[in-house]
Amino acid sequence: MKIEKFTEADIQDAVELAYPVWGVGHASNGQGERFGLLMCEYIIRYGWYGEPYAFKITDCGKMVGCILAGNISQKNGYNDWLDTLLPTFNEHQREEALALREYFGSTSPKVYSKMRADKDLYLSFFISSVSGCGKRLVAKVETLAHAQGYENLYLWTDSSCNHGYYDHNGFQLVESFKNDEWAVEKKDYTTYIYRKPINY
Repeated sequence: MKIEKFTEADIQDAVELAYPVWGVGHASNGQGERFGLLMCEYIIRYGWYGEPYAFKITDCGKMVGCILAGNISQKNGYNDWLDTLLPTFNEHQREEALALREYFGSTSPKVYSKMRADKDLYLSFFISSVSGCGKRLVAKVETLAHAQGYENLYLWTDSSCNHGYYDHNGFQLVESFKNDEWAVEKKDYTTYIYRKPINY
């Protein structure tokens, strides 16, 4: 397996990787695969800050994981991208897309409030389909971030993800809170903010 730079041209491969995790849910209720794929792309574009903290890991040329990070003072235009799509959505799709935008818009400031732009790096998107790849990707970002003076990685995840992964891999839970809007079958939907000290 090989770690390489992740570029904007890799977003569609990342969408395919993310679809089983997030896209299927968005595609349900008759909204269709196209909508599910677009919501995955929106999630990835939310995390896309460009270089230098963007990497993919490939196996025989196929992406099996990627990690995106950035400084919270950077802007990435993910909502501008969504604005170009909203006119093509039906009413239900538009409502769901705007609910996801609101979720990002309300959660991000809660993470940012814990961070220092000059010392803490925002790990904004992270996915892996092969065991062990995640650790390698995090280590790659840590090495580069440490060399540039950062002291911590911050991220948020939620009940739709394997948030237990972070507890077992050196991340410390900073805060958790409920998001009832995304609850399914009366179960609580919880968002988690984590910090990982960069120790060298």
